[in-house]
Amino acid sequence: MQWAPTLLWMGVIASFSTDTFSAAHTGRILRKIVDVIYPAMSSQGFETLHFFIRKSAHFTVYGILSWLAFFAWRFTVPAPRRWTFTWSGLALAVTFFTGSLDELHQSFIPSRTASFRDVMLDVTGALFFQAVIAIVLTRRDRENL
Repeated sequence: MQWAPTLLWMGVIASFSTDTFSAAHTGRILRKIVDVIYPAMSSQGFETLHFFIRKSAHFTVYGILSWLAFFAWRFTVPAPRRWTFTWSGLALAVTFFTGSLDELHQSFIPSRTASFRDVMLDVTGALFFQAVIAIVLTRRDRENL
């Protein structure tokens, strides 16, 4: 049961890997929103914004996956502390594996492109989230001594 949120989030990520979430489709939706808020935005400005939003999504979505995986591993592999390298390392492995499978899947979708850089961005988001988890849980351990 502790793995349910992680597995569910992996399913969400798989759905993001489909044609529905290709740059062409998300661009059309974002363009409508931008036209309401800032109709004078240039095409180049819009493309930059769209790129930034899509790459920020990689960072955040996979950061959340690593957070969920950390707590799933924490339940699965008990330890006397609130944080260990083991749980973080396993969460990073889950993230890398999922990101790699996601990009492999995208290589078979005509409207998508696979990119190892995206996997590295996914892992960077996961590392950031793991650093935050480590800081917060290590502080709590010190406060409870």
